[in-house]
Amino acid sequence: MDSKGAAPVLVLLVVAVALIGGATAIWYLTGSAPIPLHTSAPAQQQGGAKVLVLGIPSQGLTATLSSAEAQTEGISYPVNIDPNKVTLELLKGYQVVIMQGDPYFDMNTREAVTSYANGGGKLIVVGDAGSKHPSYANVAGWAWPSGQGIPVPAQIIGEWAGYSDVAQGSEIRWVDMSHPIANGMKMMGTQTQGPIQVIKTVAKGTVIAAVDTDEGTVPAIIEGGSGFGNVIYFAYDPGQTPEILLATVGYLTGV
Repeated sequence: MDSKGAAPVLVLLVVAVALIGGATAIWYLTGSAPIPLHTSAPAQQQGGAKVLVLGIPSQGLTATLSSAEAQTEGISYPVNIDPNKVTLELLKGYQVVIMQGDPYFDMNTREAVTSYANGGGKLIVVGDAGSKHPSYANVAGWAWPSGQGIPVPAQIIGEWAGYSDVAQGSEIRWVDMSHPIANGMKMMGTQTQGPIQVIKTVAKGTVIAAVDTDEGTVPAIIEGGSGFGNVIYFAYDPGQTPEILLATVGYLTGV
């Protein structure tokens, strides 16, 4: 400003810190629209549930875990890799590991998955994923051959003959309505989009839900664990019941 009294230029500089939706934003206000200088990442991007799929995820599972609803709940887009190219350190980078679509896991992978679960990892096992060894196709079983293998809370009927016995059903019926996965579900049971293939197993943990088939009642969702970890077994493709799948991931991770 000079001594001749020219019209002063008023510059108002205000620094404001606002908490909006859990994110910290710093704004410069100049009398016009605020200009954001820095915004921290939303809470769901800072934490949330990173999901890894060992094997080949179904279309339904992939669609559910990559949906807008999953992202809103803090579940990141799933990554799937060859189940026989993993290490324990890789698994530790994910809050949830899902085994689906490939029954053949070699011993290194079995040991890595077992150590992950024993160390506090959260594991979802679908169908017969990881139940066979590529060198011994005529034998099946998650605990085979050591008896201390992947801590799946189920035993496949007929696994010692090397095959997976199946049944057909179309409705998931809650057995334990007080379980956190069941809480908040809109229906007493969940109707699938069509008949589903269900691996017939003997439960070795807590049965959360079952499927009524023409061959009788078959456990559908079973919970167990090993060490500090938690393992949920699905005898069917959970991608066919998206609401239950998201509730399961949320239960395991607290998101």
